[in-house]
Amino acid sequence: MAPEPPPRKPPEPPTPAAAPRPPLPDVEAEMRNLRETMLARVEKWAAQEGERVLERVAREIFPRVAKEMIQKEIEKLKAEAEEKE
Repeated sequence: MAPEPPPRKPPEPPTPAAAPRPPLPDVEAEMRNLRETMLARVEKWAAQEGERVLERVAREIFPRVAKEMIQKEIEKLKAEAEEKE
């Protein structure tokens, strides 16, 4: 006796047309908006905090630079005074 073939699945009833997909978001426009938002936040932060950071850096750097320049001038003056003697 020949083995019986497996029973067939009944055909699926036709489904109604699927709802139309919403259009894909415009990735480029979304990235542009995100970039502009980030730049606006950076500008706002720089306006608020940037001045304080700049002042702090200036307080740390300017005295050191001034000290180096003054020491060079003092050394030049000493060298000139020794040459005249």
